Amino acid sequence: MSYEICIWDPARHAPMPATDKEAAATMERLSQLSDTWNSTLSEFGSLLVERYEGEPSNKRPAGGVKAFYGSDPRKGSTECKSAVYRMSLPDDDSTRQISYAVTAAATLGLIVYDDEIGICFLPDGKILPEDSREMWEFSLSEMNAVPDPNEKKGDGRPFWARILSDLFDAMTSGRR
Repeated sequence: MSYEICIWDPARHAPMPATDKEAAATMERLSQLSDTWNSTLSEFGSLLVERYEGEPSNKRPAGGVKAFYGSDPRKGSTECKSAVYRMSLPDDDSTRQISYAVTAAATLGLIVYDDEIGICFLPDGKILPEDSREMWEFSLSEMNAVPDPNEKKGDGRPFWARILSDLFDAMTSGRR
């Protein structure tokens, strides 16, 4: 399964949506239009790859760009023949990929619409519906959270092995 976000250029296909409902209607309308805006989309794909490659190597998932985005965004973006670029992302937590897409799109003046949850990201940083901003910012803060170094970690043993070990230790501790 994949997760899909939609990207389009409001400069080519006005107007800029004022509500999430307008964004959904615009996305549906533009999805029916043939359009080749490959130079902008090519730049968008390149920005996504640059963003991924700019991450410290310990934050990058194994498998490279294709594993992170589900495919090479440079290839997918240049193959788009519609006024809406439907970018498929891996179905697991895709907050990081979406945040990269939102940043790259804003740089180029593009709109990102997540039709799965109905959130639209405008190039000026506005989020539609406006009450979704808090949820998005929470998702970003969770994504960027640094693990607490004092948090006790498991030792890798299954639960039952830890219980048996603790029980054995308790039973043998009084036999000295």
